[in-house]
Amino acid sequence: MSDFEFKSFIVGKKPNKLVFFLHGYTSCIDDLLPSIEILKKKLKNAIIVAPLANMQSERNPLKKQWYPLMDIDPERNRRKPETSIDDIIDIYNRTGKRISNASKDINCFVSKLQKDYNISDNNTYIMGFSQGAMLAIYSGLTRSNKIGGIFCFAGIICGKDNLEKEISSKPDVYLFHGTSDLSVQYKTLSYTKKWLDDNNIPWEAIEYDDITHELTEEEMLDAAKIINKIA
Repeated sequence: MSDFEFKSFIVGKKPNKLVFFLHGYTSCIDDLLPSIEILKKKLKNAIIVAPLANMQSERNPLKKQWYPLMDIDPERNRRKPETSIDDIIDIYNRTGKRISNASKDINCFVSKLQKDYNISDNNTYIMGFSQGAMLAIYSGLTRSNKIGGIFCFAGIICGKDNLEKEISSKPDVYLFHGTSDLSVQYKTLSYTKKWLDDNNIPWEAIEYDDITHELTEEEMLDAAKIINKIA
């Protein structure tokens, strides 16, 4: 198990929910803080935990990544508008073993903090942005026990061939994506929906007009509303 550096934020006097927030590729915890501030104001009785990836970013030595991508897609074809959805999915599928290993570390970390805070699986939520969203989906679907929900901001199904073999539970998946996103391209959202349907995984999608590859206040408000409604 990897030990993660992390920051935690307690909301309310009697927190009964754990919300894990995974940062993106070439990023860090501090990049999530504006979004976490919104969640802190809107969530009820929760502990928000933001772990820091252990791997130095291959694009920026001052940032982190959950797993490398440059050797898989050196020309960043996944971000080119002319690249087909099938080719984009194929690029992300090549990360299978890497994201699988990263998800095992995340799930060990989640289980440890569940025990520390005495919070059950059904009151545990994993969310992430970009690469963190991909890892959130993979981690949530490969946990042995079903969690309260997976929140995917600007993500995609990653390592699908591996993931299909490792699915262990099927919590609700919430997809948040901007229609102007060209980093994790918006056009791939249709594939993610279909993949979830094909694997009998319940999902809900919220799409945001003119939003690029970013976390917005509206997304955080929508996510907080869903979590408060579930719990």
